[in-house]
Amino acid sequence: MAIRELESLHEMIAKCNRCGFCQAGCPVFRVTGEEHSLSRGRLAIARELMLGTVELTAELVHALDDCLLCRGCTAHCFPALRTDEIVTAIRHAYLTRQGQPMWQRILFRSVLADSAKLEWAGRLAVWAKRTGLADLAEQSGALKLVDRRLHGTADLVPTLPATPFRRGERSLGAAPAAARARIGYFVSCGLSFQFPEVVEATLRVLGRAGCAITVLDNTCCGRPAHAYGDLDAARDIARRNLERLAPAMELDAIVSECGSCSGHLKEYGTLLKGDPACAERAAALSGKVRSFSEFLAALDSPVGLAPLAGTVTYHDPCHLSRRFSGVTAQPRMLLRGIPGLTFTELPEADWCCGAAGSYTFLHHTEAAGVLERKMGNVEKTGATILATECPACMMHLAYGARTKGLPVQIRHISQLLDAAQAAAR
Repeated sequence: MAIRELESLHEMIAKCNRCGFCQAGCPVFRVTGEEHSLSRGRLAIARELMLGTVELTAELVHALDDCLLCRGCTAHCFPALRTDEIVTAIRHAYLTRQGQPMWQRILFRSVLADSAKLEWAGRLAVWAKRTGLADLAEQSGALKLVDRRLHGTADLVPTLPATPFRRGERSLGAAPAAARARIGYFVSCGLSFQFPEVVEATLRVLGRAGCAITVLDNTCCGRPAHAYGDLDAARDIARRNLERLAPAMELDAIVSECGSCSGHLKEYGTLLKGDPACAERAAALSGKVRSFSEFLAALDSPVGLAPLAGTVTYHDPCHLSRRFSGVTAQPRMLLRGIPGLTFTELPEADWCCGAAGSYTFLHHTEAAGVLERKMGNVEKTGATILATECPACMMHLAYGARTKGLPVQIRHISQLLDAAQAAAR
């Protein structure tokens, strides 16, 4: 039986001429060497599913599970085919027919869709990690009851801060009447619970730049649900955020220093284009969204910067790269503008680091291979600071630095700007 979810992607699937140029840009294929890990192989499967010559089985979907959704293949494809969209559509088709694991259903359709539940669950996770219960759950094998592929959580996340960033709408920064810009700050799940110091640095930098900041009462952006193929949950989360962020539409911009959040929010217009009640508002919201570096570079902040010592390089998060949001020049401009720092370009800077949200927890072998290549390139630069703009990337790159024994600090761009501004005051 043909898979109707692929009908709208027929033209894209048919354009693949099996040239194999996608081999050059696929981080996972470089690790596995398997044809099914390659865009060409994934599109061959999609073609057969579309024609109804193969069945949508668990084994077949498993062959597509190792896709990072990073669009590395797209950058090397002459017709620029978006394999990630096709893989996501197949994942959606499978869970629609076969159901989804209970943990995904609870997480995507209950926890991430409700900011109060998200806050409670995040703080519970912090408590479990800090008391040792989370590590005990992994050591005892209890985590494998959730998903048998779960592996390496204790090494990837050795600790969590005692105090997460507190969610809830409030105002910060300059008075609106005197502000250079009025912005809504979109709270990232990963940053608020794992790297609250980045959130605080971001808010200080935006405040010093003369911004009147409204911390938004948002829930998750919905990227995790979308990546796993639960498009119904992703759309539900997007609709909930449309309601929660409605007051922010009067502001100049909605800003997030998480590349995945800002990237996914920019896709709300596409995600909800088939919903007459939400399509126009979703497109308008997407047009308001800016990544941190994108917004700050355009604002041309007048704040003074003191010199910082070291050599810095930059890793492009996938969802900020030229294949998604196209925010590549701005972070480099901001880093080059910090006196004292020597900027050096990272080879394959826009290659995925292997984190891909929770991918590294479920596909640890493939992710470790992707990360090894990334850290080898970091080592070549001789950098003492590795900057990026994504919490998952920060987590994975820090793990890579520890594993490889590299003397490199992992920092968010906002942290470096904050340090240079604070030293100049």
